Amino acid sequence: MREASVERLARLISENNSDSQDEEQHRHEFHLSLAEGWFSLFLVATVCFSTVLCVQAANWVEHLDALTFITTVGLAYGIVAAKQQLFPKWSMHLIALCLGLLLALWQTSSAFFGNDIPLFLTAMQRWIAVVNSGGATDDDSIFLFFIITLSFMLSYASIWFVYRTRNPWLMILANAMVILINLNNAQDKNILYLIVFLLASLLLLLRFNLYESVVRWRRQGLRFSDDLSWDFMQTGALISVGLLIFSWILPGSYVDPVVSRIWNTNGSPLVVVQNTWNRMFSVSNNSIPANHGSFQKDLVLGGNPHLTNDVVMIVQSDDGSQYLGSLAYDTYTGRGWTNAGTVDDTLKVPTDFSYSSGALDTHPVKQKISVVNAPQGSYPFVFGASEIAQVNIPTKWLSSSTTGALVAWVGQDARIATGNTSYTVISDVSSADIATLRSVPMPRNAPDYPDSSGYNGVEIIAPPTAYNPLILRTNIALPKDMNPRIAKLAQSITANAPTMYDKVVALETYLRQHYTYSLDVQLPAGREGVSWFLFDSKKGYCNYFASAMAVMARSLGIPARVEVGYTNGSLDARNHQRIVRGVDAHAWTQVYFAGYGWINFEPSATFPTFTRPLPNQYSKSITSTPADLTGSLAKQLPAQLRDKDPESAFDTSANATAARNQQWQREMSVGLGGIIVLLIVAAIAFGVWWRRLFRGYSESMRIFGKIYLLANWAGIGGQTSQTPYEYIKGLFVVAPGDEKSLERLSDIYVRERWADPQSLEHPVKTGEIQELPGIWRKLQPKFILYVLRHPRFLRWLPKRVARIVVAKKKQWHLKRRWKAEDL
Repeated sequence: MREASVERLARLISENNSDSQDEEQHRHEFHLSLAEGWFSLFLVATVCFSTVLCVQAANWVEHLDALTFITTVGLAYGIVAAKQQLFPKWSMHLIALCLGLLLALWQTSSAFFGNDIPLFLTAMQRWIAVVNSGGATDDDSIFLFFIITLSFMLSYASIWFVYRTRNPWLMILANAMVILINLNNAQDKNILYLIVFLLASLLLLLRFNLYESVVRWRRQGLRFSDDLSWDFMQTGALISVGLLIFSWILPGSYVDPVVSRIWNTNGSPLVVVQNTWNRMFSVSNNSIPANHGSFQKDLVLGGNPHLTNDVVMIVQSDDGSQYLGSLAYDTYTGRGWTNAGTVDDTLKVPTDFSYSSGALDTHPVKQKISVVNAPQGSYPFVFGASEIAQVNIPTKWLSSSTTGALVAWVGQDARIATGNTSYTVISDVSSADIATLRSVPMPRNAPDYPDSSGYNGVEIIAPPTAYNPLILRTNIALPKDMNPRIAKLAQSITANAPTMYDKVVALETYLRQHYTYSLDVQLPAGREGVSWFLFDSKKGYCNYFASAMAVMARSLGIPARVEVGYTNGSLDARNHQRIVRGVDAHAWTQVYFAGYGWINFEPSATFPTFTRPLPNQYSKSITSTPADLTGSLAKQLPAQLRDKDPESAFDTSANATAARNQQWQREMSVGLGGIIVLLIVAAIAFGVWWRRLFRGYSESMRIFGKIYLLANWAGIGGQTSQTPYEYIKGLFVVAPGDEKSLERLSDIYVRERWADPQSLEHPVKTGEIQELPGIWRKLQPKFILYVLRHPRFLRWLPKRVARIVVAKKKQWHLKRRWKAEDL
């Protein structure tokens, strides 16, 4: 007997040791063999490599082939970091960041600086200085450094999200953001990578959720087929392919004008991030992606603009020769243009409010513009002939905070940025003829601009030929390190021109005759744009021609700037309108003539010059304020309109009222749509919850429990002293005519719950349990309808929620008090 006991104890000890050894061995296998399966790792790697290969295919800079190795290292380190349990999470993240930066430093210094790390660090320091000063850079080495670091951290985070936080959705969203941004900006749309990414992502979600379910089933002791994984993945693959095919054939041209504000409205996070990224990383190894016009706050002298032939807008006008301007730049940076100071976009302008530029000799030009494919841009720009005076839609003024000068008009409604809208513009176009413009003196010969404060409290109006010092100083400024050859060339070109107008025309003519218009250009890194165009390349497109003329004019002391927009397009004589296409996107030069405002000039070869009006061709218009000398655009508005929302003072305007009604209708439609979506989501969530309710119980108990819950919501509660038969009889009022079905349900419920399972009268033995689904299908609609007609739960639901909140609050106070007492 004693030997048997000892033998039994030895066997138990042996089994325990065996179990502990198996557990220890299993623990090691968990780390080495990847419990989630190697197929899940293959899918994660496929998602990451589809993203990285898509970036490599875009070929933004040289040496992007290093991303393949970097991603592999990131995946390997991610597996080790996610599976280990010895070190805290923050240490793994810190090591990952350091490792990513070191790999990026190694690869970048090797690719661009011959492994000279101090030289690379100097370039990094120079890049930081330029970015902090608000400038734009095009150092490819810096872009490669950041893209390598991003690739490593993205691959590491992908593994961590899947295998440590158990949330593959975060991994998919992170990679999706990168691949979509890349595809949206790349010239060659490598859609194949997106297809592989989507297919791998869908299969990963299926595989990971299946693994989690299998673990849960095993823990609960449930049985399942050994072939379930293969069947599940096979079906999931077919569904994934079907979804991709279905999404491929869906139309992709619809854009919701309200929702699009998220990525089109200036100031939105997406637009801010995109503009900041473009300023920080203006890579020079790749040209601009194909587009039908892109107008940003900064104009960069770069490579081929890749303009498409897409129709942008249709214009009906009484003067078809006018260009369509959008934005003017007054500050030259050496590699492009921007505006002095911070551009202000907070001054809202009501519908049909008339703006006066103050210029002498102007005549109105009316243009009806129908936007077909809106150009890309930092703002939803309003296009029209210079100077725009009136727009029949709510707009905003963009003005330089430094000079107060009007920079552009933009629409308050995001539909302008999404196309399929129309608006009418009235512009004050200059009527000044050649003789009039020749009469305007050079700024150095013009009379002094008087102090606007006046004498003895009387405001002094400046003479028309006086230049505002602020406007003049901003529009003749040049970078300090400009090539002196530019000024010498400009002086030699204009040596025999007697007037400012003649000097400007001489510059215009020289550029048109001595330089070639070409899109096949690329400004070398580190070079100043105008010098390179004038003395080295001697070919370029409109951005280079307009910049060269403006810079040479400024070197002579003539105020000039660059305007961007579209030419007048091509004539559609049959419909009496002009068709403006993407290839009509253009840049030209504007010169400021005191008293007469900004006058257009066309320095680009192959484009026709602007035709000047004949003397007395238009009636004279005289305004009391010289052009752009108001100091602040806010002075144009009455006092009651200088707040952020001035439209309230224009209630008498029928157009303003209609615009407000349309805005209200759109907001109402968005609100109602949001409510409908919430109701649909709530209905789906309730349906899922309702189907899974009481799922751990038998069929009769599930049905009886749901009936009890519905009756309670309708105010029919049960008593603890009632038997199931007595309770069911109290529910006859809910389902009149189905009393027998309710009695049958109660009878099956009672016998299934309390009868001997081995008894022949048990519902499972008799087969009566099969009747329950049919009974429930008859009773469920009537109970739900009764609840909808008697929603008594709406009375006690707020009280119950309040009771729960009060109870939680008491628990919180008790915990705080106990914690304080412990301390």
